[in-house]
Amino acid sequence: MTNVGTGAAGACGGVGRRGNGPRRLLWTIWAVLAGLGLIGIGQRVAGGHLPAGYGSYVPWGLWVALYFHGVGIAGGAFVLGAGGFVLGVPGLDRRDVLRTVVVLAIAAIIPAFMGVWLDLGRPERAPAIFLSPSFTSMMAFNAWMYNAFMMIAVACWLLSFRERSGWLKPLLCLAIMFSILFPSQSGAFFGVVGAKGFWHSALLPMLFLASAITAGAAMLLFVLAVFQFKDDCGTGCAALRYLRNVTLAGLMVYFVFEFAEFSIALWNPDVHAPAIELILWGPYWWVFWIVHLLLGGAIPLGLLLTRRRAAWTLAAFLVAVAFVSARLNVLVPGQAVGEIEGLQEAFQHDRLKYIYHATAMEYLVGLFLVAAGMAVFHLGERINAWAARWTASPA
Repeated sequence: MTNVGTGAAGACGGVGRRGNGPRRLLWTIWAVLAGLGLIGIGQRVAGGHLPAGYGSYVPWGLWVALYFHGVGIAGGAFVLGAGGFVLGVPGLDRRDVLRTVVVLAIAAIIPAFMGVWLDLGRPERAPAIFLSPSFTSMMAFNAWMYNAFMMIAVACWLLSFRERSGWLKPLLCLAIMFSILFPSQSGAFFGVVGAKGFWHSALLPMLFLASAITAGAAMLLFVLAVFQFKDDCGTGCAALRYLRNVTLAGLMVYFVFEFAEFSIALWNPDVHAPAIELILWGPYWWVFWIVHLLLGGAIPLGLLLTRRRAAWTLAAFLVAVAFVSARLNVLVPGQAVGEIEGLQEAFQHDRLKYIYHATAMEYLVGLFLVAAGMAVFHLGERINAWAARWTASPA
């Protein structure tokens, strides 16, 4: 038995006892994020949109990018986690893991909603999208789809406590369908805007889907490695290897799609592609080359190709965080190219610029959204533990 255990540990990268070190570190990080984030929230409440860097020509900035990133993580993580449960993937076929997947999806989507709510000029009017919707609007369709997913996911969570429930897997399949639609519809949300040449692309929904699966797999890998399977060298390692492989494949697919889009636009030297030029060589070059390619691509690829579980966990964290750049590289350059030549020169004002830079207040509010997601996940896991004990059959 000793040899078997040693072999399993070696196959998973030498798992040992980790203690509560990662949890204490995460609590420290949460306290810092929450403290800084509250400063940003205070600035947002006191100053409204004035401390933000967006304006009339570029009305969507960092918070909207975090919104799309959050719903992408929710959709990608749920597809893989719930799909693994339905298909019987070792380690993911457990009901306690399924409940963690549901909590993770909700913990990602709630801060995403908060981000887009804070971005609204009249946040108090947000309920109108449910009270008087127009389903010809892609925004209204997305809002209703997200809430339908959350209701079905909560129903699946409740059914997961019943050992013999014939409704669990059918409802999971329905929720998986919605979670696949999340990123695809997010891409379509931009793709249907014909006035924006950079956004008006049939490849955009596929890019959003690939980035959601990649970031969702990475986030689920990180969460399960740190919380669920921290000392598990059996089926837990099988689940982590599965998610590691999906993250690897997702990275490769996404960067192939991205290379195809960029190379076709830049192949003809006589063709001017201002949005892509902004991404590669403009004021946002560091988002693409450093955050996206280096921190979200090259370094995680190298770490995931090793056999060390700690390296996989670090790579998953980098991908889950740095892949927000995939949203920013679509969102900001698409708005930073004017449709009417000379419009920026015709009117002079700080809010009438095509170049957007997020301000300190926007970054601080972004930190608050991350802290809120961590708090929702922690609360959800505590509820999971309490509900499991309460519904357990007496010995």
